[in-house]
Amino acid sequence: MKRRDFLRNAGLGLAGLAARPYVHGPWFQGRASRETDVVIFGGGAGGLCAGIQAARQGAEVVVLEPSPWVGGMLTAAGVSALDGNKYGAGGGLVHEFREALADHYGSIDALYTGWISLYCYEPHVGHRILEEMIAPLDTLTVLHGVEATAYERVGPRERRIRITEADPAYGPPTCTDADETITCPVFVDATEYGDGLKLAGIPYRLGRESRSESGEPTAPDEPDMELQDLTYAATLVKTPGAEAMPVSTLDREHFQFFQCSTQLDCPNPDEDLLNHTVHSWERFITYAELPNDKVLLNWPHHANDFPCTVAMFEDRYYRRRHLAAAKQHTMQFVRYMQTELGHPEWQLATDEYPTADHLPPIPYIRESRRLVNDHVMTQSDVVPTGDNPRAPTIDDAIAVGDYFLDHHHSKHHLPPDCRLAEDFPDNAPFQVSPNVFFPETGDESFLVGEKSIAVTHIVNGCTRLQPVVMLMGQAIGAMAAHAVSDGRAPADVPVPQVQDTLLDAGCQLYIMYDVPTGHDLFRPVQDLALRGILRDDDPTRLEPDEPMPADWAARWSRRAGMPDAVSADASDGDLAPRDVSGPLGEALAPNGSSSSVSRGAFVNALHRLTT
Repeated sequence: MKRRDFLRNAGLGLAGLAARPYVHGPWFQGRASRETDVVIFGGGAGGLCAGIQAARQGAEVVVLEPSPWVGGMLTAAGVSALDGNKYGAGGGLVHEFREALADHYGSIDALYTGWISLYCYEPHVGHRILEEMIAPLDTLTVLHGVEATAYERVGPRERRIRITEADPAYGPPTCTDADETITCPVFVDATEYGDGLKLAGIPYRLGRESRSESGEPTAPDEPDMELQDLTYAATLVKTPGAEAMPVSTLDREHFQFFQCSTQLDCPNPDEDLLNHTVHSWERFITYAELPNDKVLLNWPHHANDFPCTVAMFEDRYYRRRHLAAAKQHTMQFVRYMQTELGHPEWQLATDEYPTADHLPPIPYIRESRRLVNDHVMTQSDVVPTGDNPRAPTIDDAIAVGDYFLDHHHSKHHLPPDCRLAEDFPDNAPFQVSPNVFFPETGDESFLVGEKSIAVTHIVNGCTRLQPVVMLMGQAIGAMAAHAVSDGRAPADVPVPQVQDTLLDAGCQLYIMYDVPTGHDLFRPVQDLALRGILRDDDPTRLEPDEPMPADWAARWSRRAGMPDAVSADASDGDLAPRDVSGPLGEALAPNGSSSSVSRGAFVNALHRLTT
């Protein structure tokens, strides 16, 4: 019986699982079981996109999501302001999500409500859109309130996953007689914490690498366990005439930590001492302004960022207590805003989340366990060489990003002598290789996504944002589906096959901001980049209607294997048709003999001759 037929016969709900006892197995004895093609542990920004893409390609997918909401940092963590991958860098499922938001609010410009992002929205709207993207997919099942608790290799590629009820407070999972198992050939760890890595016994690291380990000039001399802060975000709504929440003695003792979050309460606004700008109230409250008089509370300076510890990852009992403290910290900052800063009109929105306390179901985790393999992305993979406008280009790109190396550490704002000092270079649009998804332990069924990919602490600062995580997830889904349909391990799926699938889905693999998904030149630009004709020394905007510079034409023609196509006399200025000979000149002939050649026309002609 085919795997998908088994699923249909077994039923997709947990009740269906419980009715079918498992046949054999050491610690799975007597528990219900089913089979599927792909199991994704975590229905966050990356895991859900992986599930959607794999299901669209026909794979049977089960997503295990501990929380009541899908979307992770997009929705369930309340970080409803997309960071990075602007304009033409937001293709694929990112583009679909943004367009659906624009349809809801009336236009793409209607999303530009806060100055931190071009794309701001209410979390419940984002969640509804994700649910609508899932709804048509008959082969995608999302199980809420469950998590994986064991991972067993039962064959060359078959993996058996035990699942059980998740603790809603993110402590240790509940162990009951109702534990169930799922067998699959592809397993994806897309959790917020990298819990699947530990479950499968795959090497990972936490904290910062040393300079000698990573080769990064800005890494510390010695490795340490410093992690980016987490944040329990909050969605506030402006409610004129509202009263401030009651304040306890403990709250007031805590208020000292919030001084200098704004200019309204800052005894010593020395920015050198604080290591940040002290913003006005107006600047603070409009930072992440959302539609309908709401704001996202996710402020990096003396606000609701909360230190993250290694123990929170390795000890689930500690995790529960630590997250409870982080939640309390956010509530204390809201009370501080209402009382000490004199703004009781900003209240917790009660129409956003399915939670009793009106806070998001999960915290925003910026950094987690990170896969260790021989292909860890380092600073040199995201920082341009010389004056180039891009990071070094790669041939096997499956996702792109452009956010800066942004780290949140409360220790950044301690006094100078005890401050955690990090000073990173400017990065630029970068590409992601699929090598960051695969362990090198001989486990052919395992992939890792979200923030647990193989990157250093430094690079995590630009690969952790919502859009790039979504695009990486979509690539993982494409690989998983091809692996299932072709009967091979995900790592053995040819990269060009995956790239072609992603381009068909509108994903950028090379950033050209003004040639987005749907543009006539989208595929020509992407194809030329994958063929090595467009590289890291080329611009990030094409401006297709502008005249083609002759030096660009000579460089691109040379890379395309036509070194003599552009006359040496045309090395300066704009390219004219008379400056081009051979097949390329013939392809450009319709442009006339004297007018300049547009960049778009040149790209089209070059593309026709190289495909």
